Amino acid sequence: MATEEFESDVGPHDGITGAVSNWVNDHIRTVLLGPSLVALFVVFIYPAAMLVWLSFQNTRGFGETFAPAYNYGRIFTDPTFWNAVEKTLVYSFGSLFVSVGAGLVIALALNKLAARRMRDVYSTLILLSWAVPLSIVGVTWRWIFDGQLGVFNKLLVDLGVLASSFSWLSNSTSAMVVVILADTWSRIPFAAIVLLAGLQSIPQEMYDAAKADGATTLQTFRHVTLPYLRPSFFVAGLITWMFAFRAFAIPFSTTGGGPGGATETLAIYIQRFGIQLLDYGFASAVSLFLVAMTLVIAAGYVYFVLEQMEEIEV
Repeated sequence: MATEEFESDVGPHDGITGAVSNWVNDHIRTVLLGPSLVALFVVFIYPAAMLVWLSFQNTRGFGETFAPAYNYGRIFTDPTFWNAVEKTLVYSFGSLFVSVGAGLVIALALNKLAARRMRDVYSTLILLSWAVPLSIVGVTWRWIFDGQLGVFNKLLVDLGVLASSFSWLSNSTSAMVVVILADTWSRIPFAAIVLLAGLQSIPQEMYDAAKADGATTLQTFRHVTLPYLRPSFFVAGLITWMFAFRAFAIPFSTTGGGPGGATETLAIYIQRFGIQLLDYGFASAVSLFLVAMTLVIAAGYVYFVLEQMEEIEV
């Protein structure tokens, strides 16, 4: 009797709420995945499709005409494009080697700290440079190496290293070195923290065994530390390179791609055609080339690293 009264009380009050609840229960996958799929479409799929479509359009001059091979033909015949490819490779791999190398040195120093609290404090302070916006990093380094007011010139002149100020950002070689160092400065913290985590995951027993066998510090580093750090090197290297390969903010705010295209990366090249010249069809084609090149190099890097790790395990 009590059960019948309870059911009669619930039934009349179901109404719209009950119908919605039943529909949600019957379509739980749609309810849970729907918002994510919509966001994925709006943020990624639609822009990617539009990018491909625009790359097939001839947007030089007024209006648009459908010309699938036009922009891609221009890519392979434009010498300034290959200059941008060359500068991008130099920039990205230079930043990769310097930032990972410096990150390893910092990680080894932090790992030697006996007090965990001090290690955490220094790690946090190092991460502060990673939090600085990249455009501000570029402007700061431009000011440091300014030919007239730069503090670096003033320091060298005061020390007697230079007789007069040198225009670092007007020379093609030194300008590339400056933008690489600026990019490295912003990426060292990430590499250092990843490598520090890798160092702390190495079993202490391995070092004790190496010490018992009479291994020197250099031998221990070569045969114990480096092999165990391979996965961390893989993560730090891949992510650092991918960010540097598509870098725009630092080289643009430091040199604007100059002098004479000496530091013009592919990202700056795309900005020049897409924003300044309004040739967004060609800019879209170059963007797709940049994505494809990133995927190819990253896939080759991943394959090489995995192959090396398998050889070590065998």
